[in-house]
Amino acid sequence: MRLIWWLATVVTVSLVSIFLSHHHATDPAHNLTLTVSAPLEDVLYDAVHPIDNIYEGIADRGDLVRENEELRAEIERLQAELASRENNDQRIAALEDALGVKLNRPDDKLLAANVVAQDPSGQKRLVAIDRGSGDGVEEGMVILSRSGSLVGTVATTYKDYAWIRLITDPDSAVNAQVEVNATQPGNNTSPLTAPSATPGAATPSVTPAPTSSETTSVRGVADGNLRQGLVLDLLPPDANIPKGTLVVTSGLGGNYPAGILIGSIKDLQQRPQAAFKKAVLEPATQLSSLETVLVLVSFKPARLEVP
Repeated sequence: MRLIWWLATVVTVSLVSIFLSHHHATDPAHNLTLTVSAPLEDVLYDAVHPIDNIYEGIADRGDLVRENEELRAEIERLQAELASRENNDQRIAALEDALGVKLNRPDDKLLAANVVAQDPSGQKRLVAIDRGSGDGVEEGMVILSRSGSLVGTVATTYKDYAWIRLITDPDSAVNAQVEVNATQPGNNTSPLTAPSATPGAATPSVTPAPTSSETTSVRGVADGNLRQGLVLDLLPPDANIPKGTLVVTSGLGGNYPAGILIGSIKDLQQRPQAAFKKAVLEPATQLSSLETVLVLVSFKPARLEVP
């Protein structure tokens, strides 16, 4: 019974409210409610607004952090792509240079290798390459730069890699030669002074002796030196070699083919009363920044022995 009276009351109140609202009878009460509650709403808004700003700031900061992380990841990806492209360009250039060397040495078999390590002691001039005995590399084989100049020889081999002794290593010695122009007096000579002549007579002209020029080979040994890098020793004491003159392998001893470029004369050292002259050489290739080298696998060192 109570439930029926409760439902009847709710229905009656609802119908009355709908009727009053439809005829705008509740507008004064509604306006009074808004008038009373408006100041309270303003106070609550002012109190909550800073908190809302903090939340929005935190949300915005999170978005910025994510955007920065995405940008950093994109930059890293682009940098890696650029580095890979530059590395590929360098490899292509190295292969093109190797092809040029191959064209200049059509009878030789060359094996390209990458430099993967260097001796950290500072007392040796050694680098490691990613080719070894499994690739046909043997001790004593000659190593060329990507441009075809002399780098060194194979010191030790392993299955997958090998150590290279550079020409600047203290244990390296290369028989070398320099081509210089030697000037010799000609066979037909003329006197440098004229005979006495009678006064008023014409003075005969003095004609210098004709000369002939020929190229001669001056031989020495290119030794590795920790302080000076590369020194050409055992030069004849009367050798007069201009700076910039090219130095090549002589082929003597059988350890190197003849005619491989070693470097150029940087400075000729004058030593009075010395049995031999010395010259500081500038290697033809930058040995401190080697990346790709060529193994001359077709040349087998003779390893000559003194009888």
